[in-house]
Amino acid sequence: MDRASDLTDAFVEVKFGTTTFKTDVYPKSLNPQWNSEWFKFEVDDEDLQDEPLQITVLDHDTYSANDAIGKVYIDIDPLLSSEAATVISGWFPIYDTIHGIRGEINVVIKVDLFNDLNRFRQSSCGVKFFCTTSVPKCYRAITIHGFVEELVVNEDPEYQWIDRIRTPRASNEARQRLISLMSGELQRKIGLKVLEMRGNAVVGYLQCFDLEGESGLVVRAIGTACTLDKISSASASLPACNSPSKEMKESPLVHPPSHGCRSTHNSPIHTAAGSRLTQNFSVSVPTLIYTGMRLLRHWGEAGHRQREQD
Repeated sequence: MDRASDLTDAFVEVKFGTTTFKTDVYPKSLNPQWNSEWFKFEVDDEDLQDEPLQITVLDHDTYSANDAIGKVYIDIDPLLSSEAATVISGWFPIYDTIHGIRGEINVVIKVDLFNDLNRFRQSSCGVKFFCTTSVPKCYRAITIHGFVEELVVNEDPEYQWIDRIRTPRASNEARQRLISLMSGELQRKIGLKVLEMRGNAVVGYLQCFDLEGESGLVVRAIGTACTLDKISSASASLPACNSPSKEMKESPLVHPPSHGCRSTHNSPIHTAAGSRLTQNFSVSVPTLIYTGMRLLRHWGEAGHRQREQD
């Protein structure tokens, strides 16, 4: 940020896996708008289940390193379904691990699926996850297959040797990204077990993280594998589904009122419905067609932040 004018030369990095795209720099503004071409990624569905889409907002500096404004992690897994909507659109909070929420950013994400009947695939697309301990009212249980569990272990970045020389922000972001990856991997493995049981859903899904110091990070998940059938409105007049797991076809916004960005503390609820088998697909991300990002003048002192009026 330019301390004299309190304005930024903002640009955005859009990253998925090892592929990164950048927008142009929007000079001297707290309300930048980028109208670039769509950024397209072609990846396997297994990677899409594990990896979040990472959006980083930066302040360009000509003579020194670019200043970090904040990041957004978006889970694409809810779009991996023939029943679900194929677009995520809305405002997401820009979060910095040191200063907290720094503003908001508008993002549109589109997924195109390609059919594949590979029976040796390692993805679990089509499995629905519900944290509720009972079958949602908009579904009926056909078969209860039984208990499923899984755990994933990894090294804690904050206990690696490189943590002694990197900045606190870099250390926080490394742990944040790892937790996000572990959460996606765990859900995919649980889904594979459900598919082996010939089920299509998990009810009572619970995911817990353990920070075990030098021993590493451990994430565990449990649930009940079921075969569920959705009740159509024509066959039964039931109340709208009140499950915390939203149906993407009914609402294209996959995020809750808090904007639903994927953060360090991942919600155990991830929606993925349908039976389409996928191996490859493309993710198209417009460069924030109308971003309207509202940055905050006061970068610190969370209790006294004020939004810059558009």
